[in-house]
Parts: sequence; structure tokens; C-alpha cells
Amino acid sequence: MSLWYVYPIWHRVSFTLIAKKHLEYMKKKARVEEIDELAFPHILPHSRPLVFIQPFFYVMLRSSRFISRRLHAYRGFIGIDVADSDRISNLAVSMTDYVEVMVVPSSFAKEAYIKSGATCRVEVVPHGLDDYWFTDPPRLTQSFPDLFNLKRQRRLKFLLFFLWHSDYRKGADLVYNFYRELKKERKDVVLIFKTATADGHWAKKFKELSCIHVYGWLTEEQKMELYDLSDIYLLFSRGGGFELNGLEALVRGCFVIAPNRGSWVDYLDRMHLVNSHSCSYVLKDNPIHCGKGVEVDIERAIDRVHVVLDNLDDFKAKQREFVMKRVYPNFRWEVVADRLLEIAKAIYERQRGVVAHVV
Repeated sequence: MSLWYVYPIWHRVSFTLIAKKHLEYMKKKARVEEIDELAFPHILPHSRPLVFIQPFFYVMLRSSRFISRRLHAYRGFIGIDVADSDRISNLAVSMTDYVEVMVVPSSFAKEAYIKSGATCRVEVVPHGLDDYWFTDPPRLTQSFPDLFNLKRQRRLKFLLFFLWHSDYRKGADLVYNFYRELKKERKDVVLIFKTATADGHWAKKFKELSCIHVYGWLTEEQKMELYDLSDIYLLFSRGGGFELNGLEALVRGCFVIAPNRGSWVDYLDRMHLVNSHSCSYVLKDNPIHCGKGVEVDIERAIDRVHVVLDNLDDFKAKQREFVMKRVYPNFRWEVVADRLLEIAKAIYERQRGVVAHVV
């Protein structure tokens, strides 16, 4: 079985990180050739590989005229992509005609593809985490001892929000308005605001609310420590294909608050979800993700946070039980990689069966 995996190697984006985790575990059980997305259109294969492509839509947008000339050289394509909103465009739907199957990370994404008119097979294969995210003891003082001491000395509750990019989609304005109102009602909460860089519009805005600003690239261990130090993670995204930060927070015991619609519903429980309403777009004028999103009801979110913070130990215990029963069996990279290989194997076997029948 000849397998290629095409993904962005030439620069590091979120798709790169997901692809590397897929490959790390897939390569333990199969031979998979890694191909950079920019090189892929110019390589003529001789082994008729089955090709995973991530992100499928943007690779095709850039290179479809080259790829379409060489379709005979491939056994087929397995597209891996997301749905950041509740619909994908007609252009995106037309590109799905090239694949044997589209792999998406959530039930929300699958529904968006089907509702938009995609007729290909759509399989849900979620993102995951390494086992140590579930098993390692809390990290509290290795990288952020000042935060640990501040929390203990002032008996604070820490809220956490990650904003790497896409401030509107990630709900930066919603988190800002939420925290501004919550501070009027509670004096024991502080928001930790994590960004990629030290400056920017929202870095300045959140500093007005006396938030703790953490910025720069974090190691896995440093990320884990931020979750371990924090009590509630604010997943206020308007859309997104999965929102891995929510899963990371959940597994590390940081209680998650999120809207009751969206891709994150697959890995959260009812106790994490609050009412939401629709918003007209997630990514304005995007050629792929052209649908609507959701906005968390800020008043309901504030009410829920009060209840959780006043009963924090009970809620964290319930969350831990949920994680071990529902999340651990399904949201680990090892399980994810096995599922991807199963999909590839099924395509091979189906095609061999067709050939045998014709013969």
C-alpha cells in the first residue's frame, strides 16, 4: 500500500501540527511518504499512491490545474479539511468531487459538507492528544512560578483564553465583554490572555482590564502548565473545525465553558455548554467557509461561571470522570492514526475488489 501525505512543510501553521501528529503515529504501522504542499503538483509518481492532502481545499485552490492533469497517476485522494462555519461554498463542494473520501474532525463539519451539497463520502476523524496529556500529574511551578504564587497568595481563580489568530472567529470581543462584566461581580477572578506576539489590538484592549498577558511560542509542557494553573477555559469561538485548545483544557482539568453549538460539542458534555445564538458569518468573504456561526450568550455564560466557581471541586471531579469515560477512548492521536489507516485500507480493498470483479 503506497501512501503519501501532502501538507504544509515550508511553513508552520495549525495544519502542519495536526499533520505531524498524524504522521508520527501512522508511521508506526505503515510507510507514509511526506510531501510538501508546494512540491506536490510537480511530482509525477510511479507507484500510484493513495494521497492524503491537508488542507485539501487550499492545496486544490493553488494547484488544481496541475493536479487534474495527473489524476491517472494516483490511486485516489483522501482530503483532510475542516468547516469553520455551517456551510462550505459551491467552489469547495465542486473540489470534493476529486476525492475518494473527505475526512473532517467533527460531526459539525460533516453536517456542513452534506448540507452544502457534497456527495462524496465524509468521515469524522477527530483531533487528539498524546497519552501523557491524560496521565501526567499537574505542572504548577516549573515555567510560571509567579502565577502559581499570585494565585495562592491572593486566593484567585484563573480564567484562560488562547488567541493565536483569527480574533473574530475565536471570539476575542466576546471574551472581552464577558470578562469586563464578570469583573464587576467578582473580585477573585483574573483572566490569563495568551497570544502569539506581545503587541496587537486585543493585547492592548485586554491589558485595560488588568489581564495577565502571556505571549510567544509555548512548549507542550508550558501549555499544559497554563491549563493546570487555570480553573476555567473560555471557548467562545464563533466557529472552527475542532478547536483543539478546548480539548487540551478539558483533559488537563481546566473546566471548559462553550456555546451549545459547534464542532466542540463532540468532546464536551452538557455541563460545559451554554445557550448561543446564530451570527451571520465566521470568516467574512472567505472563498471556502461561507456560512454562519454561533455566538455564546454572555449573560448565560456569566451565570454558568458563577455556579462553576462556587462549586469548582465538584465540577472538576465530574469533568474528570467524563474525560476518562468518553474522551480518552476516542481522542488520542494513536486512535486517530489507526482510523486514518483504516480508511486508506478500505479504499485499497474496495478498488482491488472492483478490479477483480472486472477481470
